Amino acid sequence: MGRKTDRASAQGEQSRRRILEATFEIANELGYEGTSIAKVSERCGLPASSVYWHFRNKDDLFAEVIQHSFDAWLATLPRWEPEPGTPRRELLAARLRATVAGYASSPEFWRLGLMLTLEHKLDEPTARARFRQIRRDMIARVERWWQHLLGPDVVAARPHLATQLAQFTMAATDGLFIASQAGDDWDLPALAGLLAAGLDHLATDALARPPADPEDHP
Repeated sequence: MGRKTDRASAQGEQSRRRILEATFEIANELGYEGTSIAKVSERCGLPASSVYWHFRNKDDLFAEVIQHSFDAWLATLPRWEPEPGTPRRELLAARLRATVAGYASSPEFWRLGLMLTLEHKLDEPTARARFRQIRRDMIARVERWWQHLLGPDVVAARPHLATQLAQFTMAATDGLFIASQAGDDWDLPALAGLLAAGLDHLATDALARPPADPEDHP
């Protein structure tokens, strides 16, 4: 019984993965509204009943596609292991260039997520909420990264600074992603370097001001 159960579980996971990958492909070709359970069933070669066995509805399916594609994208990013003594600007540039490279190699996740975010007429509360939560988690990651760059003393004295720098970093990299998808012949690694220089200047300027600034704006 145990062997049969394991085999059934593996087959179920394989079917689930096929459904997610088919949905991901169709969504990037046709968008949310152009994707249907029938199209997913046809693309993955499984009956619609199998799709509904794994996912309650299209919204639930899209939410899992968002999570699955994000996990795959995150796995492509290199671990951030800064060398002690490396200047902050160099650390920023290296990390931002790695992020841009990740966008270039696997843009579908962010394209799909931004589509769900911008198309407010769509009724997909679970999928939209999942992407928004992922963005909040990403900003929290970037905030922890900034806290490391600024150091514990600065973080204690200016509790809002890392948050604001993280939000600005995320907004700026959103722009780099859109530029990468627009087809413009831009040198994105060079732009990432310029962004790193700008962020480093913002941090340096903020640290030069008295800590009593009410909002610690960069």
